[in-house]
Amino acid sequence: MIENGCLETERLVVRPFEMGDVDRLIAIFAEPDVARHVGDGDPLERDEAELWVRNSRGNLRRFGFGTGAVVLRTSGRMIGWAGFARPEGEPCEIVYGFEKAAWRQGLGRELLAALIGVAAKRGIDPLRATVHPGNAASISLLTQAGFRLADADHGGDGTRLYVRTAST
Repeated sequence: MIENGCLETERLVVRPFEMGDVDRLIAIFAEPDVARHVGDGDPLERDEAELWVRNSRGNLRRFGFGTGAVVLRTSGRMIGWAGFARPEGEPCEIVYGFEKAAWRQGLGRELLAALIGVAAKRGIDPLRATVHPGNAASISLLTQAGFRLADADHGGDGTRLYVRTAST
């Protein structure tokens, strides 16, 4: 979730997660092509999805921003997640993902530009993103938006860390 409410783009709204989003998160992560690019590559279990929603809502209350559900403005259908995560022991980082049916429609580029704008407004600098090495689409989006590879094996599991500074 972004900025105590919603982040809107031309076609998307990022709104706070609700407990009713748990089933959609599980369904999105049940798609093997989605799951392989996130975390350990396994589908999301119910308890993990519930924890994600609770933590996201807690970050919103505590910090005023965090992660939330990405929905299409035209239909209100939840198609993914996005915002700013706080991995344990790490600085804040940008996160986003979509169900496979939403891929290759320019939604990632649209959302990433909006997230970069929020980061600039919030003074999040440098802006970080971790990416599975096989996620060529996200790597391309990040590099086109001025992110640079900072660590090719972040965390020792092959995850790549990309960083963008305010001067980029």
